[in-house]
Amino acid sequence: MHDDDSTQDFGEAVHEFDDDLIAELQAEADGSLQPVPIDRFRPARLNDPIWWRCYRIGSVSGRYEGEMTSPSAGQKELDLRVDIDPRGRNSDVLDKVSGDIYRVYIFSRRRWRVYERSWIVHSPRIKWSRCSVTITGAVTFWKGKQPATQLHLKIPWRTFRPAGPATAKFTYSRGSDVYECARRSENFRDLTLEVDVASSVNAGTILPAYDSHSHTDRPAGIARRDLGMERAYAEAGIGMSLNYPSSVIDDSAASFDAWSPAELHDAMDGAFSQMPGTWPKWHMWGLLCGRYDDVRTAGIMFDAAAAYGGAGDAPERQGFAVFREHSWFNNLPNGAPSNQAEAWAMRQFLYTWVHEAGHAFNFVHSRNKSRPNALSWMNYPRYVIDFWDKFEFTFDPEELIHLRHGDRAAVIMGGDAWATGLHFHGEAEAGPAEGEAPVELLVRSRGYFDFMEPVSVELRLRNLMREAEVEIDTRLDPRFGNVAIFIRKPDGEIVEYEPVFCELSDPEMSVLKPAGSAPGTERHSNEVPITFGRVGHVFSTPGEYQVRAIYSTNELGMIPSPVHSIRVGMPFSRDEDRLAQDYFSFDAGLCMALGGSQSETLAKGRVALENVVQTCAKTMAGAKAALALAEGMKKPFHVIDRNKGKLARAKGAAVKDALKLTANALKVVSAEKQDNLGYHRLVRQRAELLVASGAKTEAREEAKKMRQALAKRGVHEPVLKRIDAWAAKL
Repeated sequence: MHDDDSTQDFGEAVHEFDDDLIAELQAEADGSLQPVPIDRFRPARLNDPIWWRCYRIGSVSGRYEGEMTSPSAGQKELDLRVDIDPRGRNSDVLDKVSGDIYRVYIFSRRRWRVYERSWIVHSPRIKWSRCSVTITGAVTFWKGKQPATQLHLKIPWRTFRPAGPATAKFTYSRGSDVYECARRSENFRDLTLEVDVASSVNAGTILPAYDSHSHTDRPAGIARRDLGMERAYAEAGIGMSLNYPSSVIDDSAASFDAWSPAELHDAMDGAFSQMPGTWPKWHMWGLLCGRYDDVRTAGIMFDAAAAYGGAGDAPERQGFAVFREHSWFNNLPNGAPSNQAEAWAMRQFLYTWVHEAGHAFNFVHSRNKSRPNALSWMNYPRYVIDFWDKFEFTFDPEELIHLRHGDRAAVIMGGDAWATGLHFHGEAEAGPAEGEAPVELLVRSRGYFDFMEPVSVELRLRNLMREAEVEIDTRLDPRFGNVAIFIRKPDGEIVEYEPVFCELSDPEMSVLKPAGSAPGTERHSNEVPITFGRVGHVFSTPGEYQVRAIYSTNELGMIPSPVHSIRVGMPFSRDEDRLAQDYFSFDAGLCMALGGSQSETLAKGRVALENVVQTCAKTMAGAKAALALAEGMKKPFHVIDRNKGKLARAKGAAVKDALKLTANALKVVSAEKQDNLGYHRLVRQRAELLVASGAKTEAREEAKKMRQALAKRGVHEPVLKRIDAWAAKL
């Protein structure tokens, strides 16, 4: 083991001691060593006769907890976080004090507490003395209106003992509240990560363990240490206890080959031991499994707000998954790396685990927070020049404040929805680009959508330079972190569309030819669904919406699009209006977002979509609902058999039913001449279904008809050639 950390800090202490002695004293405080003989001490000042007095073990910083002592003893409790001196060499000092206040209840010998509010002191005044430290400052409450409040906090310590207890006094216009808080932890928050593993990868390396000096691409002078999940988060101030191995999920079913988001949700519902009960709570679930539906994806935080199984009121940010069969981990060693390729793979494995768990703490990508060059676990290394030569294996300062001192609801698992909360306040929509941008980003759509019709837009990048090619990442869906989408609703509210899950995957780079090249070679388009995100249905009200997207890269900077207007129509009939209540539910929205999930927990959502298909058969709303349902019928759906404890096929593929379901949809979509991408996507879906049913000739015929129709609509030749290449492989 490599450990260069020091756990001792003196504040303004005037004494100096042997490093070995410091380690022994720390161990003594933990109860693992006998008392250190007095003759081992070395005074820094020979003329100080009581040099040993108030020699403190460990730092002051950490978590304290205790009850109100005045004016009503025992009525409330305080969870206090003090961040004023180093906890270790690789743990930054933020000079913040924060806490959570709970109200305490007792009935019939039962005692419980209910969270009330969180607060922070941003700029505390700190006065050190030999045997204590006093901290004062103005208190800021994260939410709600509270009277102006001042904190007076005193933390003493005894000789050869840790700091504490802390006395916290909150003074406001009507009086004061006083709490006595014992020291609980050197960390600011503590949680448990429950790790499950799929049987197909239950051998070799399960959890990351990386020596920070293993790879030669590293910062000069970086402290050598062994980094895993516990150490990485401990340095950030989070005490992470691993519950591993928790259980093994048998994924040996012959019909199973890759995980879908819906299957991951269902697996968490069945395997996560903490799923039942009341949320939020400091528990997280991580799954190591084989391969994802999209082979580019190495990790995913799939957990969106939904009515997933008796875990309280729509909890989210509970779970994530890492896919070990991803190409990043081809050289992953079973043990310490023996060469640079293995060191690279282990470092990437660690990065993926820490990154995906970070999303469960309510982090988005650094690039989406206007910090494209951040040296953080939450950034994409490939977008930062010499990232690994500068990265110290840390979160950035703003993220550390969020982790340690953020509003409890915005941090704790099952609290605020992902990508919401006070951590995100102040993020403004970008204005239009000024000057001559090298690339143009456009948001396009049909412009008009039926009531209850899923809304998707085309994002198109086009090279504006005649003198040079431009390389872009073609993954324009926001779930990959390259694009942010802002939507102004009819009532004037501006929301950022956030997908229900986030994927960490390889880029798909492509070159845009210079402006003036053959039509189609200088541009790239993606169809992006934006109907249902982490806050639910976005387009639930008839009226005018305005959409703007932002594409961000280090090379190109921030490329905002012009505003694109979308109008959502009124219901065609009273029956459609009645359907809206069920359609605009979380169940139906999540069922669509997860590709027509066959999970029993979303049965109500599927029924709502089926009703839309039947009632709105001649409209785009009915056609797109049919597409969503058919997507979930293309392949078998697997769940954990609660009795056998293994992954089993819950529902088989229903190819013929899916073809029947989309037959009418094909008529509706093909007639809509302003939706080329939607038409293309539907025909590809039906072609896959036809091939699966053995009808290759019919698949090629539908592809041919689509190609002819798109050619008549003026689709550029390079796009048509790609369609030809795809059709030839059917």
